[in-house]
Amino acid sequence: MKSLNYSGLRAIHFVLMVTGATLAATAQDAFPVEKGGKYSISLGDQRLEIDPATGGRVTSLLLHGRDFLTDSTVNNFNWGSTFWLSPQSDWNWPPSAEIDNKPYTVKVAEKTISMTSAKDPGTGLTVTKEISGDAKTASFLFKYTITNRSDHSQKAAPWEVTRVKPGGIAFFPTGNDQATGGLLSSATVQNGIFWYTYQTNKLPLKGDRQIYADGSKGWLAQVNEGVILIKKFPDIPLDKIAPKEGEIELFASEVTDSNPGYVEIEHQGPYEEIQPGASLTWETVWYLRKLPAGIREETGDGALAGYVQKIVK
Repeated sequence: MKSLNYSGLRAIHFVLMVTGATLAATAQDAFPVEKGGKYSISLGDQRLEIDPATGGRVTSLLLHGRDFLTDSTVNNFNWGSTFWLSPQSDWNWPPSAEIDNKPYTVKVAEKTISMTSAKDPGTGLTVTKEISGDAKTASFLFKYTITNRSDHSQKAAPWEVTRVKPGGIAFFPTGNDQATGGLLSSATVQNGIFWYTYQTNKLPLKGDRQIYADGSKGWLAQVNEGVILIKKFPDIPLDKIAPKEGEIELFASEVTDSNPGYVEIEHQGPYEEIQPGASLTWETVWYLRKLPAGIREETGDGALAGYVQKIVK
């Protein structure tokens, strides 16, 4: 067996630092495991947990046993990571129960968990979620398919909504349109990166607690207490954003004595016409990493943004 020289060791160290992949992650880890009707996919020290009975939502995203997402004890309706149809103006509130929180049918083929919703009674649309793990990149892959089961055309955009704990920083590359929303007092743009820092004292007391923005380069990240979640997705042009929506959206709930609150990091795909019997497919990749030593968890930190850009490259 040949020994590695110093340059070779440095190259391996760099690859591991950039990808955040652990030597414990193997191809075998990526196979889904079922227990009590719920499913999990493990990649080394990462574990994604999914419950088909609650709208096929992601119920937990763990690194070293610590959950990055909020659970139902924080808010018994808005928790974990779910999927909606955009724009919200088509349904106001609440979202379609068939799409958001009612049971999905489920089947597993090789490394992929495939879940399909019942038909939304308002539109005739169904959603299929295909979730798998990639041991090579230590990432989780999401493939969403919206299918028109009605007898007339429908317009919709895919919308991934993920609830995380308050106190962290969300950031993404700015796009071609100016951001709007009631949370802009807690946001800044530096060197082409939009930064939102959760600050309880700057939340609006009433009304709009959101940010609506156009992104670029196809990524959105959230860092909290030394752990970072990076989402990679296809960037869309302004004319493909759903009406009164943003390619990237952020929402913050208020913290109270009895409720620790939560933040929603959201992104949307193209707003498209879907003919009867046709489908719209959209994909997202999640990377969960421990923040490398030497990279600061601070708004405007160039090394932090650079780290994300290397991951999604």
